[in-house]
Amino acid sequence: MFKLQQGNLNAFMATLSSGRTVYALSQVDLQYHLVRAEAWDGDQHLLGSYRPVEPLKGLFFPPRETVGRLREDSPLPEMRERIVIGVKNCDLSALKIHDYVFLECEPRDPFYAQAREKTVIISCDCTDARESCFCPAVDEQPYARAGFDINLSPIGDGFIVEPGSEKGEALLDRAGDMLSPVSQDDLSKRDANRYAVTRRVAEQAEGRGLTTGADLQAAVRASEDADMWDVFARDCVECGACNFVCCTCHCFLLADGSSPAGGDSRVKKWDSCLYHNFARVAGGANPRKHRADRLFNRFDKKFVFFPEVLGRYACDGCGRCAEACTGKIDIRDVLKKALDGQ
Repeated sequence: MFKLQQGNLNAFMATLSSGRTVYALSQVDLQYHLVRAEAWDGDQHLLGSYRPVEPLKGLFFPPRETVGRLREDSPLPEMRERIVIGVKNCDLSALKIHDYVFLECEPRDPFYAQAREKTVIISCDCTDARESCFCPAVDEQPYARAGFDINLSPIGDGFIVEPGSEKGEALLDRAGDMLSPVSQDDLSKRDANRYAVTRRVAEQAEGRGLTTGADLQAAVRASEDADMWDVFARDCVECGACNFVCCTCHCFLLADGSSPAGGDSRVKKWDSCLYHNFARVAGGANPRKHRADRLFNRFDKKFVFFPEVLGRYACDGCGRCAEACTGKIDIRDVLKKALDGQ
């Protein structure tokens, strides 16, 4: 680990991002947005205090992606090297879910694999939180432990810089003249900052009835036949917003149509398990024709299925779904009802 002085941040980012397309955070009012640029701009770009509106998954699993031309051989288009700066742990941890779906299961997705290979991830500890954040309640924390190439931890007069991969170590070699040894006092400041933010987010979650360490898997599994799903489903308008802003949701469909370049093509598009026809089969039968069934299925997959297959929830407590829901269904309220046995 190293220390980077605050005054060297822009030069450091310019060095790391040289020759790469940049994705960084830009602030509008009190929200951050993930924006594309040709270079790091210290006047426009920030590391961010908390996660942006847009989930990181869109860079690896786009909302709409052409996968090939029909009746033609379609080689994988070459992707330019890119760097994402200011990634928060909720988005970073969510990539483990996508890696499982698109890399570790068959068939392996070559588009996703290339996107992962061509992307440098610079993560940064959260120094604040949105009201909707509840990561400690799902066994996460507002700072990264793994999965990054380089992580930055703000400590007042600068940053602790931690490499997390060989790719990250190679990049730091290019910026070595800007880095200095880290002291035990620096590490103590980082740990104190992390504890303070984690405690704050945990208290937010506890205020909504979600205690750190609660067994959400058992609670959701036991709630399958409860009336709560009918009650919450009355407010659902099947817009799919919760799925699309979720950092872990990964369902998609393949459709045939026209590509931007013209010609008949096959495209991969985000799909939503809340849509009425999501589970409908070719013969017309629909095993989840009621909204309550589809709503339960969403929670069952996140809090029951993935703990069984990966040993973790497919929810990182980012709170985006609560902010985006047209029907004002808050995931924290749903989980509390399940924990209460309702």
